[in-house]
Amino acid sequence: MDTLWTVLRRHRRAALLAALFLVLAKVASVAVPLVLKRIVDEFTIAEAARNAALAGNPPAIAPLVAVPVFLLIGYSLLRFSSTLFVELRDMSFVRVTLDSISGTAERSLLHLLRVGPAFHASRNSGALLHDVNRGTAAVGFLLGAALFTLLPTLVEIGGVLIVMIGGYSLWFTAIILATFGVYAFYTFVMTKRRVEFEARVNATGARAEGSLLDSLLNYEAVKVNVRERHEAQRYAALMGEWSGLSVQSQYALSRLHLGQGAIIAAGVAAIMLLAGEYTMKGAMTVGDLVLVNAYVLQICMPLNALGFLFRETRDAMVNVDRLSVLLRNPVESDEDPPHRALLEGNRPRVAFDDVEFSYEPGRPILQGVSFVIEPGRTAAVVGGSGSGKSTLARLLMRMYEVDGGRILVDDTDIRRIGLPSLRGAIGVVPQDTVLFNDTIAYNIAYGRAGASQADVIEAAKAAQLHELIMSLPQQYDTPVGERGLMLSGGERQRLAIARALLKDPPMLIFDEATSALDTRAERAIQSEIDRIARDRTTLIIAHRLSTIVGADEIIVLDRGRIVERGRHDELLGRRGLYAQLWNLQQQQLDVERTERRLARQPVNLGVVLASVLDGVRGIVDERSIQIFTNIELTQARITGDPSVLSQALWDLTLHALNATPDGGRIEWAITRHEGSARLVLTDGSHSAGELRAPPPDGVPSADPLQLRSVFERHGGRFTIEPPGPGHGTRYVIELPLRVIDAGGVSLPVPKEAAKEAAKESAPVAARRLGGLRIVAIDDVADVREMLQLTLEHEGAEVVTFEHGFDALEWLSSLAPARWPDIVLCDIALGDEDGHDVVRGLRQLEARLGIGLDRRTPAIALTGMAKPEDRLRALMAGFQVHLTKPVQVDELVATIRRLVPAPKRAQASAGERSSADEEARTEPSASTGDKR
Repeated sequence: MDTLWTVLRRHRRAALLAALFLVLAKVASVAVPLVLKRIVDEFTIAEAARNAALAGNPPAIAPLVAVPVFLLIGYSLLRFSSTLFVELRDMSFVRVTLDSISGTAERSLLHLLRVGPAFHASRNSGALLHDVNRGTAAVGFLLGAALFTLLPTLVEIGGVLIVMIGGYSLWFTAIILATFGVYAFYTFVMTKRRVEFEARVNATGARAEGSLLDSLLNYEAVKVNVRERHEAQRYAALMGEWSGLSVQSQYALSRLHLGQGAIIAAGVAAIMLLAGEYTMKGAMTVGDLVLVNAYVLQICMPLNALGFLFRETRDAMVNVDRLSVLLRNPVESDEDPPHRALLEGNRPRVAFDDVEFSYEPGRPILQGVSFVIEPGRTAAVVGGSGSGKSTLARLLMRMYEVDGGRILVDDTDIRRIGLPSLRGAIGVVPQDTVLFNDTIAYNIAYGRAGASQADVIEAAKAAQLHELIMSLPQQYDTPVGERGLMLSGGERQRLAIARALLKDPPMLIFDEATSALDTRAERAIQSEIDRIARDRTTLIIAHRLSTIVGADEIIVLDRGRIVERGRHDELLGRRGLYAQLWNLQQQQLDVERTERRLARQPVNLGVVLASVLDGVRGIVDERSIQIFTNIELTQARITGDPSVLSQALWDLTLHALNATPDGGRIEWAITRHEGSARLVLTDGSHSAGELRAPPPDGVPSADPLQLRSVFERHGGRFTIEPPGPGHGTRYVIELPLRVIDAGGVSLPVPKEAAKEAAKESAPVAARRLGGLRIVAIDDVADVREMLQLTLEHEGAEVVTFEHGFDALEWLSSLAPARWPDIVLCDIALGDEDGHDVVRGLRQLEARLGIGLDRRTPAIALTGMAKPEDRLRALMAGFQVHLTKPVQVDELVATIRRLVPAPKRAQASAGERSSADEEARTEPSASTGDKR
């Protein structure tokens, strides 16, 4: 922190000019009583002359008239000059004061950002903020006090003493000096006691401000745990302590003021008694008496100013001292060592060599950890909580220094590599992402200084974030809120991934980077992580083991030690800790999948929407809003969780009503769009920015990111279209239609239960597809599962695929005699086209020389229902085109029609034989989902 003298030297021209104006102002101020004395004396002489003239002895009068006139004019000019020079002083010095405050604040921030993580981990953010604010303000006060109070007071007192010593008795000077001495001694003694109170007041105030900031930053935890009253009581207790100490400090200040006032009153009384005595004896004129009185008042004011300055200076020094303590903490070096080794290329080699570390003495976190990440390879670290996984990343970034061993990058100890070079070469995606209260674009671009908008967009696309951003009304200019709380946890992590990708570093650290993502988003981003990590040295710290299956080496930590290492298959084969963790997670995933499957059932969106509109009828009537509907009930059947979908549509409807003015209109429409049910809500506003505006009467606003998550979990999409002519914002939902309409029958029960129920409830002959082998290809997991359960219930053997070309590869590995009897294939398969898949099937059959009578029929089971869609399917090689949702009977009849009768009879006979075998032995699962 710069000293006051350093600041003054930096702005010496402005400081010298301000000092010159200050001296001129005080010279004018001291001269005013002298001119007033002369005026009083002249008018006294004039009065004497007038009395003499009346007595018949007139003197010369002309000079006596002219002199007071000039003196009066001079008196007025001197008073104005004093004010003029004071304002010129302020104008000259204001930039010096403000620059010192802003410069100190800037250097304080830079210093605090450069201290190590251990310092911030042990300090309260609110207390730091309190100390920085009070300290920087104190610096400005001390600088202003030096020029605006201390120096002018000394100049004024010095001028008065010179006049008093030169023109009057030394007793006056002695009384003034005695008053000064008693005043200074009393002020020093009393202020010393008060400073103790003030230090305690500041410390308590910092704790209270820290408590307040802590409660506000963690308000979600406060609400979830219903601790609002507790936080208020905790803050009230600190404020009560602060109030009590402040009262004691004020009592001490009042005693100080009373004593100072008594000392000044005694000094003034003594001087005026002495001046009155001299005037009565004729040793002083009336003008002299006025002069002494004016100077006494002029001295008393500086004395009060000095007392105030002394008190406030002691308080300011307390605040400056607290800031100085902060700024004395050692900082990390932001300069590269003179003999450091440069990090060359994009594929550095990283080695942990017998690393030891502990955050606190006696509590080791890492013990003898050694492993190597070869250039361009990926190492994954797994283990239980507290095993030291994340600590490895912090040590590699040199957030902390190792207690023993060393970490090498390209055979160079990282302690010899400058922090800017080291950290600039590493991109990090942390587990808990905290964002700046700015726009999405700003937060992504934070990863690389000078990044262009095109760079930001490219990084967002790589992180699977671009589509979401473009659907928001303000797109990349959308604010993310305090610490990014207007984004979901998953979206914050996607943004952090985009930021790291924009940095384009040679080394990457993913610290549980996909922990807040759902399974669908995790798979999408994981493929991008794998692609990007392929050319970089990567350290992955993972909790979900499914994300690190492809790592070049997996390191298993337990209590700070490496207990296993190897590739995924090797570790599973050893049946150690890794295998235990893997099995536990797979069991958890199975439970979650079963719970989601059981919660899903046939849903008619028209019925759900009707219940929502009925529920908002009171709001609609009260505000005279008209609701228009365009609903095709036959096109609105999907599979999902009705309670979750109902809540999402309710929230979205309420949001549209809040955005629509009284007397306005909204519209709900449900139509078929290719293979999906398309729901469109149009509100009555004409401002796309209303999406996040707080609704009236405390009604919670819909969060588009949460809604997006709900619909994506149902296999759908959610987008927002900006207003257009004659309509407001449009909210578009697309959900996949049910593949099978069972006429009101619920979704089949899970596989094993379905098999048992089928065996118990239906004879073999009643299974209409008994023994047929069927391949079902669809990119939606729920559709594949429904097809498999339904067809297996009818007696078929079913194999499902998510990707069409995976199915073709599987077929090419089989002998033609083992091929399926029929193929069911969707047209829209994500990035694939079902037409191309069937063309590939026909080409494969031709290449293998499979005759026409033995070729496999294919059914296009899709949501595309237009005549041209049917024609295109037939031209691509499909035999039949069925539109979702299809009745079970129609699907079964179509399959039976396409499979030749001899083949059905052969399959049925085989199925009966298999059934007899199953009666004697336990069945084995030979079908499943091929991904």
